[in-house]
Amino acid sequence: MKYLKSEILTTKRTMVNKLVLIAPFCVAFFAVVAGGIASFQYSGLYWWYSFILESVIAILCGLSYQKEQHAGKFYSVRSLPISLEKFEFSKVIVLVEKLLIACLFLALLLSSAYLWAPVAAVYSISKIIIGCCFIILASIWEVPLCFLLMRKIGMLVTIIVNSLIGIFTIALIGATSLWFIWPYCWAAKIGEYFMQIAISGTFMKTADINIIGTFVVLMISILLFLVLSVIDSKIFAQYEGGEN
Repeated sequence: MKYLKSEILTTKRTMVNKLVLIAPFCVAFFAVVAGGIASFQYSGLYWWYSFILESVIAILCGLSYQKEQHAGKFYSVRSLPISLEKFEFSKVIVLVEKLLIACLFLALLLSSAYLWAPVAAVYSISKIIIGCCFIILASIWEVPLCFLLMRKIGMLVTIIVNSLIGIFTIALIGATSLWFIWPYCWAAKIGEYFMQIAISGTFMKTADINIIGTFVVLMISILLFLVLSVIDSKIFAQYEGGEN
C-alpha cells in the first residue's frame, strides 16, 4: 500500500491527470463530429477503443517512464530499502486506476445524452458504466507491455507502435477467428459482445449480449495482465538493481 500511495502522490499535478480528463472529451467530440448526435453513445465507445485508448495507454506509460528518467534514471529509487518489483508493479496499478477514472469520466459524458439528446441514448447509464469498465479491463495488459517495450525500443517508438497496431489491426483481425490470439482485438470484442457494436462500428440493436464471450475476454485479459506485470517487475528489478 505504501508503494501505491507514493506513486499516487508523484502523479499529482502532472500531465497524467490532465490526460485522463482530456482524452474522454476528445472522444466525445470526435463521436459527435464523425458519427452525429444520433449515434453519440455507441460511436463514442467505438472511437474510444478503436482509435484513442491504445494511444492514451502508451502516452500515460510514457509520461510515467519519462518522469522517472528525469528524476535520475531511478538512481534515487535504487538507494532506498524497497522492493523494486513492488515499486514497478505499483506504477502499473496506478496507471490502471487512471484508466478506470478516464473510463468513468467518459461514461459520464456519454450518459449526458439523456439531458441534451435523448434520441442518442441507446444504453442505460449502468450499462455504459459497466461497459466502459469492461473495455478498460480488456486493455489493461497494454500497461506492463508498454513499460517492457519502452526499455527495449524507447518511449516514442512504443507510443507510435502501440497506437498504430491498435488502429490498423482491429478491423483486419477482429472479425476473423484469429481475434482470440490477438489481444488488441479484445476491447473491440467487449464492444461487440456486451455493447452490441460491430467491429465495423455499427450498432447491432437486435443482437443479444454474449455473457460467456464477455467473461472469457475479461479473464484472458486479466491473466495476460498479471503475467506481463510479473515479467515487467522482474526485468525492472534485475535491470535497475544490477546497474551501478
